[in-house]
Amino acid sequence: MFPFDAPLFWYKLLFMFELLVAEGLATYTLKKRSRFAWRVVACVAGCEAVAFLFPLGSFSYNALYSSFMFLALFGCTLAALKFCYNEPWVNVLFCGILAYTTQHIAFETYNYVSSAAGFQGFGNMYAPDGYTSFNPISIGVWIGAYGVLYWFAWAFVDRRIRLQDDLQIGNLPLLALSGAIVLIDVVLNAVVTYGSDALSLTLRTVIFIYNVLSCGLAVGIQFSMLGKRIAETELAAVQQLWDQDKKLYELSKTNIEVINVKCHDLRKQLRALRSGSGEVDKAALAEIEHAVNIYDGAVKTGCDVLDVILAEKSLYCERNGIVLTVIADGSKLQFMGQFDVYSLFENAISNAIEAVNKEEDREKRFIRLRVDAPAGMVCIHAENYCPVPPVFVNGLPKTTKKDINYHGFGVRSMQMIVEKYGGGLSAHVERDIFNLDIAIPLPAAVGEK
Repeated sequence: MFPFDAPLFWYKLLFMFELLVAEGLATYTLKKRSRFAWRVVACVAGCEAVAFLFPLGSFSYNALYSSFMFLALFGCTLAALKFCYNEPWVNVLFCGILAYTTQHIAFETYNYVSSAAGFQGFGNMYAPDGYTSFNPISIGVWIGAYGVLYWFAWAFVDRRIRLQDDLQIGNLPLLALSGAIVLIDVVLNAVVTYGSDALSLTLRTVIFIYNVLSCGLAVGIQFSMLGKRIAETELAAVQQLWDQDKKLYELSKTNIEVINVKCHDLRKQLRALRSGSGEVDKAALAEIEHAVNIYDGAVKTGCDVLDVILAEKSLYCERNGIVLTVIADGSKLQFMGQFDVYSLFENAISNAIEAVNKEEDREKRFIRLRVDAPAGMVCIHAENYCPVPPVFVNGLPKTTKKDINYHGFGVRSMQMIVEKYGGGLSAHVERDIFNLDIAIPLPAAVGEK
């Protein structure tokens, strides 16, 4: 039960440590339960205790029992993850499989490098009379192999998990396939270990390449699952945003048309009052005329959709002490769909308004928009004061709103619209000024006009 002189007895403790570290790297950004730190300490101690108490004897040294032991210890860590994180079982299983695959690749890499370098590393620890040859060199190789591979998994594979604010695994058959690949690899590796007394370096190389490729395939499947899920979530959110933009555009267009008619009628009445002999409060007349002139002096860009947006946003800016400066040749936007133009500029200006609304200094409450078409490209530049730079993720500013499940897709929506027409979008902050730049190639027919 407790053969303290057997290397396999001590290796199962090391295996548990390696697996817990890999799982920690994959899961630390998930939703945590209360008293998370205490739960982690209890789970680490409990898992190591299970590994220590797991029975070993003369019956243990075969492929079947060895595979069962390691998979049972893996199952123990899954229960620990569920105890620490407030996540569905499918998410726990996903991260667990990813971590186990990482650990297995690191284990195979260490063993292969050790054999190729002429020292045995873990040796034939799977035998009843096995041995290990740990020494400063082998320990350095162990740290290097596990350190590099764990870092690579954390930086490039687990990063997909960190990108998701709410981890959602939708394709269960693919997850099952990934788990099956790792399971088969672990079992076959045990069969080879117990079925061969000595292996040549060539055969070890073939087995190592097979292990790495099979585990790499499992990781690739999981990587693609996360990428697909992120894309599906973003697409659904952006589609919903576009649907809302369509409704807002129709409503804004109707409202502006009605207001323009009313303003036209009101302007006639003001002129009649001015020319009449009745007593009229001149201050009140001036105030009414100023409000009417907001529409009368609205920018006429040559694009009806852009005019609607600017008329609406100008009124808001006027009421809230924001200076909106526009220099725009909207005629160059005619090749774009109406709803695309509306969604693009509505999001750009709304984001700018939201930013400057936080600034109390009226000198800094400004928004500038320029649209022109030099050298066959529609160039859109928007800027506004921004004393606190936003966090950028993949080149795009991340939302500062708390409800990240329903916000933060406006800029992503703009990027998708721009890319739809073969263009590009970039954003940066320079000297407390947030700059948004968009470039879209003009179709030949439009560019010739």
